[in-house]
Amino acid sequence: MVDYNFDPLLKITNSTELKKFLHECIDDLIEKRKINFDNYNSGPIEWTKGDFETAKKNVQLFFKNSTIENNFDVRLEYLEEHIQEIIKCCLEIRKNDVFQYLARTYVLKNGNNLVENIDWRLKWVLGSSDLAILKEAYLQIDLNGVQNKDEKIQKTSISFEANLEQVDQIIKELKAVKKELSNK
Repeated sequence: MVDYNFDPLLKITNSTELKKFLHECIDDLIEKRKINFDNYNSGPIEWTKGDFETAKKNVQLFFKNSTIENNFDVRLEYLEEHIQEIIKCCLEIRKNDVFQYLARTYVLKNGNNLVENIDWRLKWVLGSSDLAILKEAYLQIDLNGVQNKDEKIQKTSISFEANLEQVDQIIKELKAVKKELSNK
């Protein structure tokens, strides 16, 4: 079991400020938005830069380890009950965000590409230069993803069109992949 140093959190007496700090630590962890020390070195919380860094590092480590181990039991007896409850509540709210970030990082770190978003549009083609009246449905698909190239994350995009038969084949293959992954 890892020992976490949450002593700097004891300097936060306002529950709203504690919740804000915990959520900002998670936003920083998942690279959504950087947490800023300037927001915590004056006012109701008087932290040194060291207090801030210690609290941030330990909160992020706690959330990462709790998500990886799927153990959300806060064993921090020295913290007041209401602080433990706030940490548990924040963890429950944000555990999916942390899990998604950790999974994404793991996939990319191991050299795999990752599809993050699928955009699609249904097109109805009424004709072409070869045929005056065609009336055929097409699905335009854009796969937006990321890949790790030389330790740098790069966004990628693949676009293609598929007719109904090709869409049926894609669905069959996706179902087969899902079944295979479920059996592991």
